[in-house]
Amino acid sequence: MNRNQRNILAENLRHYLSGTITNFEFMDRIEPIYPTDDKGIRAIESEFWFCYDDLREHKNLGKDKLTDETEKHIKRFILFLKSDNEYEWKDPKFPNPFKWLLNLITFGIYPKKSDKKEAENIEVGDERVWPFFRQSELDKEMNNPKYLNG
Repeated sequence: MNRNQRNILAENLRHYLSGTITNFEFMDRIEPIYPTDDKGIRAIESEFWFCYDDLREHKNLGKDKLTDETEKHIKRFILFLKSDNEYEWKDPKFPNPFKWLLNLITFGIYPKKSDKKEAENIEVGDERVWPFFRQSELDKEMNNPKYLNG
């Protein structure tokens, strides 16, 4: 986790949400955080990219205003960035074609039972609270927010 880079992204998400900076200003201001090894930053920035038009300059106002639901998600992104939680979600991976082929040839016998047991022991996150992994983590931050208090 990179606290400085997370602070930069959180602060600029706040400024964009409030309509005080444009999308282009947002992109310019977060440039210093790249490249980053913080998986949480990469995931949140990638998700936020779908929330604005990167071909023309605009603010989060008027016809370009985000929906209430989208703003709610972005506020959760900010809460996460200001927390000390590690980003626990697995990177999306393409299936291993070799395993897929073995599974097909063996009519589902492969992967072995040990692989299935291993998969069952992996904790699955709650997608409703993404980028947090667990509801309890979100609840903790909502009860003690660094930003967006009131």
